[in-house]
This record gives sequence, C-alpha cells and structure tokens, in this order.
Amino acid sequence: MSSEENTLLKKKIVMLGAELKIKDSEIMTYRQELLKISQRLDSLMSQIGHDMHLLSQAQKTLVPTEIPSIPGFEVSRKFLYGSKSGGDYFDIFEHEDKLRFGLLVASSSGYAMSALFLSLIMKVSHILEARKGNTPDKILQQLAEEVKKIAAPQDTTSAFYGVIDRRDFTLKFCSAGKMDAYYFTAPKPIQILKSTNSAFSQQFSEKLTLASIELEPKSRICIMTEGLSEVLGTASLVKIITDNAKNAVHDLRNELLFQAQIKSNLSEPLRDQTVVVVEVKNRMIKLAK
Repeated sequence: MSSEENTLLKKKIVMLGAELKIKDSEIMTYRQELLKISQRLDSLMSQIGHDMHLLSQAQKTLVPTEIPSIPGFEVSRKFLYGSKSGGDYFDIFEHEDKLRFGLLVASSSGYAMSALFLSLIMKVSHILEARKGNTPDKILQQLAEEVKKIAAPQDTTSAFYGVIDRRDFTLKFCSAGKMDAYYFTAPKPIQILKSTNSAFSQQFSEKLTLASIELEPKSRICIMTEGLSEVLGTASLVKIITDNAKNAVHDLRNELLFQAQIKSNLSEPLRDQTVVVVEVKNRMIKLAK
C-alpha cells in the first residue's frame, strides 16, 4: 500500500469514527426521548386507570342493592362486573300509582358513558316514576335526546324500559340497541322482544315505538344485557330459559350466568353482565290499605 493510499485510509477511518460518535449521540438522545415518552405514557395510563376505577366505583355505588317487593310478582336479578369494560344498570321504579311499576335495564359502552346516563336518569327520575303518565317510548325518547347532548362520538347506550300494570297484567315496553328480552309461558314458544332501534348515541335520530304484551299466570320476562347475550347467543338463551321453566327464578338467573362462564371459559366476564327475571306469580290484585 502506497503512502498516499495509507493517508486516505486513515482519513476515512477518522471520518467513520466521527460519524459513529454522531450516531452514538443521536441514539443516546433517541433513547432519552423514548424514556421520557414511556414515563409520560405510564403516568397517563396510571391516571386513566385511576379515573376508570373511580367511575366503576361510582357506578357500583349507584346500582340498586335492594328490589322492592311487588305483590303478585317475583323479581330476580344479578349484576356481574366486567374486568375490561362495563356500564350496566338496572332499577325498578315504583310509581305513585301503586298498581304500576317500571323496569329499566341499560348497558353503556363504558363506565364514563354509564355515569353520564345515570346522571340523566336521576335528572328525569320524576318522569320515570310516571306521575304524569308518560309511556316507556316517550321516556326513552327523552333520554335519547339528552344522550345526544352529552355523549362522546364513540359512546353508546342500549336500554329497555317497561311498565307493568297490575290492573290488566300488561307489559308496555320500549327498547333500543343491543338489549335482549324474552317472554315465556309454557307450553307456548318463547317470544323474543328484541329491539329494531339502534343504541342511543350522538347520531341517534330514530322514532321509538311502544309495544305491549298481556302477561299470563306463571309467565316470565327475562331481560339481559349485551355482555351476557353476546356470549351465549339467541339459540342457547332460548334453550336455557325453556329447560329451566319449572325451576325457581333465581335458579334460571344463575344458570344463565353459569352457562356464560362455561362458554367463555373465564372466571369473570370481560364486559358487565346483567340478567333480570320477572315471574308472574298470580293475577290477584292486592290493593294497599
């Protein structure tokens, strides 16, 4: 190798060394920035987790723990909290008219939307008590309009609201979104009371309608949220309800949740699961003294 070639090689080595130092410096800066971003993400996720925990705790606090005793009816319900997402709600509204009571079951896309929906329920609680005689479709229509004002673009809420009149034993109801309800009286086939309306959201613009069925003695109404119905599917739900026709309402409720656990192979559901079973014990009207 000539001296000139040797000099050029040395210069090239020096240049490569300088470039390597620059690259090392850039990599170090990149690593430092990644560390900062990672720390920010950890802080953000921790805050989000804390906020979601607070929202889920608020929801749990607001969910009714006691069901009023309704003469002539037996009500069984259970609410399982999802490990990933949730927003289920259930309540029975006793009316000023003692011969009427309402059932509300709702399922939101998340805890934040659920908390907002619960705030709307409290806002219109006087209407839910039906002192002004509003029908379920009008009540849910008003709630849908309120949801449009407060929901984020991705937020949705499904709901079922029914009013049972003990004078003529009719159920007048309205539902929206992914809310499954079934009416069963042996030996007749099960009626599926599934909604054709979309869930409440910013874009909701549909006109809700009222439906009605006459309740027979020993008949049952079974309402469940999306977290349960999506796991089991319609065919399995119909079979479980039919197979447990002679069992107590609590047994039917537990069997639905148990079968969902088996099918999902999870110790706790990913999404909130709520099931409500109402049985007509008799058609005797007992007036309060």
